[in-house]
Amino acid sequence: MQQWLVQRRNAAATPADIASVLVGSGWDADAAAEAAQRSLRRSDLHRALYATLCWSAGLGSLGLATGLHQVLADTPDPSFAALAFTLAVVLLPLAGWCGWSAHRLEAASPHAVWSPTRRVWFATLAALTATIGLLRLVTYVYLVIAALTGARATPLSAHDQLQVLVSLAVAIPLFVWSTQQWRRSDVVISGLRELDGERAR
Repeated sequence: MQQWLVQRRNAAATPADIASVLVGSGWDADAAAEAAQRSLRRSDLHRALYATLCWSAGLGSLGLATGLHQVLADTPDPSFAALAFTLAVVLLPLAGWCGWSAHRLEAASPHAVWSPTRRVWFATLAALTATIGLLRLVTYVYLVIAALTGARATPLSAHDQLQVLVSLAVAIPLFVWSTQQWRRSDVVISGLRELDGERAR
């Protein structure tokens, strides 16, 4: 079996292709997708690209959100805001370039999508984005509610509402994107999705 998987891998068959062949031969879809994973390279050739992409996208977004939060704060810290925006200005263009490079790589080499490093980094980015985004969102929602109920001396302002919108506007797109990319890298999930699509047709 392993030799056949290696042969299919060397013939440029993707894990989804291999899973499709196995299912056509009578295999259970879950077992076929897991077996197809064994056709992947043992060595990862794209570690630097995906690590840089996820780090720059994550930290750049964090810098952007932090800078905006500081600008909208009741007592902003100009130095901290400048540092946060500098982080965003430096890292977000780097993330864009890495994303463009990764897109070109994956178009030329379909197996790059199933890079183990790619899967781990995007899963990490999604988890951290969800955690930090929720913590910030809960914090600013609490401040809004505290102002409405009188638990906070400062009355509710438009800035308080904008703080919530900033958290949502930065965290949600980053979380959705990183989750989608992680799902693409998961052999079982992506393989079964393609098989389901073929059955529907």
